[in-house]
Amino acid sequence: MAALRRRAAEHPATVLAGAAMLASGVLLLHWLSRVTFWRDEWDFLLHRRSWSPGTFFRPFVEQLVAVSIFVYKALAATWGMESALPYQVIAVFLFVLSVGLLFAYVRLRVGEWLALAAILPILFLGPSWDDLLFPFQMALFGSMACGIGALLALDRRTRRSDALAAALLLLGLLFSDLGVVFVAAATIDLALDRDRRRRAFVVAIPIVLWVLWYLSWGHNAETSISARNFANAPSYVLDGLATSVATLLGLGIPLGDYQASALDWGRPILVALIALASWRIYRLRPPSPRLLAVLVLLIGFWTLTSLNASPVAAPTVGRYQYVGIVLLILVAAELLRGVRVRRPAIACALIVSLAATLTNVDRLREAADGLAGIAQRERGGLAALELTRGRVSPGFELTQQNSGVEYLGFLDAGSYFSAIDAYGSPAYTPAELGTAPELARVSADKVFAAALGVHLAATDEVGRRCHAYAALPNSVTTVPPEGVVLVSRVPGVRVSARRYATQSYPVALGELPVDRPQLLRIEPDRSVRPWVLQFSRPGASVCRP
Repeated sequence: MAALRRRAAEHPATVLAGAAMLASGVLLLHWLSRVTFWRDEWDFLLHRRSWSPGTFFRPFVEQLVAVSIFVYKALAATWGMESALPYQVIAVFLFVLSVGLLFAYVRLRVGEWLALAAILPILFLGPSWDDLLFPFQMALFGSMACGIGALLALDRRTRRSDALAAALLLLGLLFSDLGVVFVAAATIDLALDRDRRRRAFVVAIPIVLWVLWYLSWGHNAETSISARNFANAPSYVLDGLATSVATLLGLGIPLGDYQASALDWGRPILVALIALASWRIYRLRPPSPRLLAVLVLLIGFWTLTSLNASPVAAPTVGRYQYVGIVLLILVAAELLRGVRVRRPAIACALIVSLAATLTNVDRLREAADGLAGIAQRERGGLAALELTRGRVSPGFELTQQNSGVEYLGFLDAGSYFSAIDAYGSPAYTPAELGTAPELARVSADKVFAAALGVHLAATDEVGRRCHAYAALPNSVTTVPPEGVVLVSRVPGVRVSARRYATQSYPVALGELPVDRPQLLRIEPDRSVRPWVLQFSRPGASVCRP
């Protein structure tokens, strides 16, 4: 009964925030239920199989992501790879936890209603779909949750809470490099504290351990740091801030026929916000240590990101906006701390937040539909790869060109077969492939052709039994096990093939040279489904060798 009375006494905004977080988690898991493993996840599943220290501490690209690697390995060993659900549950939990801690932080500074307005767009942040709908990004969510939790622990100023803050900062470093800027922020916060000597261990322990990791493994990490990135850093940081501001307000997505970008909206709004923030800092005189700390947190994140910028890491990309927006809100909460915000202003903030949320959630749904299509292609292509086992080279890699899916060089046949032997397969079964969506069957045909090396080869042998196609431009024929010899008497006859696809012939074999026989022989594999050829125009003969 006491618990019920406490719930009934909760502030309405807190109740609404809890409901919104629950709705976000349920919706994300619903959309993710149509998705399988994707891109970077394959590195953890296929290429970090041992339990040696190097498996966990060897950088992924330039980052330390030891906790995420452990999660993937532990789940693969206990749950397997047939379903991505447990991986998705942990990622969504960490995301919702990070937003819940943000709500708690902002609520302590500016009250429940503004805290609710702050988190609503983040819970359904469509422009950051490649964070919210990609379980690999549990690394970011974990670092964010640990970092905000550490700041909240530092507020309490007890020995026990400081120990908790130190542990959270260390754990945040083990999730991702986002933990680095939280350690920097905590260092500023404690350096300006009167009791800084007693509390120095909070940041000293994570810093020392991170330096030891860097000297042992981190110095070998890939990096894009360059003199050009240093020179471009100021403009990159400003564009990142402008994009985050626009995205938070729901202006990161073109509206109807009006195709203004996030930067078109964000730059003028950012100028106004910088002016207001400068005026507020001037009025505070001096600013609080925590305000300086979160300013370092925000600027530090964008600065470190700018130094490692690349053609695929512009400040406007969606995967940076979740982090940028959360850090922006931390700064705003400190700037508004102690300000009495009147009800009309709170109402306006809630209206803007709700409008941004509705705009963002539609983008999130569209992205989820697109990822579902990618998952169909993946499962189809992987099914085809498994059906060629015993014929395909262990070093064969799936790529965008031969499967319709980008695997970033992480999926090779040998590693994949070894992993599914240990953990099970996420692919369609042979029976499922026959009734799978057309996207999956097209991807399967491409993988079959690439894995089996299906191609035309010049030959001097002309079969005894030939059938000339001279009537229909789209005539077809089945390829028998012994193969066929194709001869064209006219130019411009193109040949394409299919196996599981029904609405197209996705495997282009090329144009037949005139009067030069071409042999097509396809190695048998574990599938009994025959190959079918299509000719673009009349004039070709099909002969059995």
